[in-house]
This record gives sequence, structure tokens and C-alpha cells, in this order.
Amino acid sequence: MNKYITLLSKSIKERWITLFVISFGFLILYYTGLLMLTMIRFAEIPNYVEFYDVIGTYRLIFEGTPSIQDALPILVAEPWFEAGYKNPHYYGVATWSFMLIPPKMFLVFLMGLLLGIFSVLMSYSRKIACPVKTDKRLYAAAGVGSVFISLTSATLTWVVCCATPSWVVALAMLGMSASLALWLEPLGNFLSVAGFGLMLWIIYFQLKKIEQTKNNILSNS
Repeated sequence: MNKYITLLSKSIKERWITLFVISFGFLILYYTGLLMLTMIRFAEIPNYVEFYDVIGTYRLIFEGTPSIQDALPILVAEPWFEAGYKNPHYYGVATWSFMLIPPKMFLVFLMGLLLGIFSVLMSYSRKIACPVKTDKRLYAAAGVGSVFISLTSATLTWVVCCATPSWVVALAMLGMSASLALWLEPLGNFLSVAGFGLMLWIIYFQLKKIEQTKNNILSNS
């Protein structure tokens, strides 16, 4: 395991700019794309934007919730930003909204980080004397993992489903019945774990292939 850690550290050190660009690029593209797809789905442009007073909100939460154990789940669920469409024909109620919530943002960034590591390893494999033959299953697994995490990290609201941001709102927007989407909501954590599990597996598998190829080169030289 130490040799894999050393190999990973070396790969990242040589290509840290690539890792940085992919990690933050994925985060930016994900939320930009999520907002754009929502706008296309409803054919509406957001007519309100709100930046929340995070510091003030956190202070109120701590003051009103004596137990830190109870306060933390409330605190991390507070949005930092919201944009959406308020229908003027229905008393200005927000029919849909898009939010930025720290825990979900962290999961999306972590997904981008894992994709960046995978890309760095692929680049490193092409550098060695005898390039590692790429297994197409790795790309397929990376795609599935990305879909799982991207879907379950969506923070959207829609009056048809519920008033709280949830990943199943995206399913309903895609055409699934609201009742079925809400029934599937508990599966979100499982899908997220499965997505990260797939990404960790392909990174480990690629490290193993690179190490094996390097050993074969040394033994044949």
C-alpha cells in the first residue's frame, strides 16, 4: 500500500495544476450546468437571487440551539445562495429554486478531486516507457460514479415535489412521478457511497496497473 501512496503522491506532485483545474472546474461546471438545465426545463429565467447572511444565521442557530449535537446538522443544511423563479400569479411563491449548500458542494468538489486524480494517473501512465493499456471499464465506472454523485448532490426545489432542496426533485423534473421520486429519496446516501466507491476502485486499479507495468519494465531491462 505504501508504494501506491508514493506513486500517487509523485503523480500529483508532477501534475498538480491539472488536478487543481479539474477539481474546481468540475465544481463550477456542475452547478452552472445544473442551473442552466433547470432554466431550460422550465423555460424560465430566475427572477430573484438571494445571498444569505450565513454568519448571522449561524449565530442565531447556536443561540437558539443549546446542544452542539443538534445545532450542527441544522447549521450545515443552511444554504449560502439561492436563485429561482417566483410566479407572480401565485402570490410570488417560488415555483422552483436552485441552492448552494456546503455539504453538497463538498461532495461535488470531492467528486471532481477524484476525477482529477484519475486523470493525473492516466497522464502518468502515458509517460512511462511502456504505456499502460487503458481498460475501457475504468471510463465506464468513472461515468457511473459521476452520475450517481452528480444526481444525488443536486439541491433543487419544486412546488410539485416538496419545499426542501432534494436530489429527487431532479428525477421529478426529468419526468418521474413525484410520488415515486420521493419514495426513492432514502436511496440517495447509498448511491453517493456507491459512486465514491467506484471512483476509489478505479483509482486503486489504475495504480495497481501502473505498478505492475513498471515492475515488468524493470524485470525485462
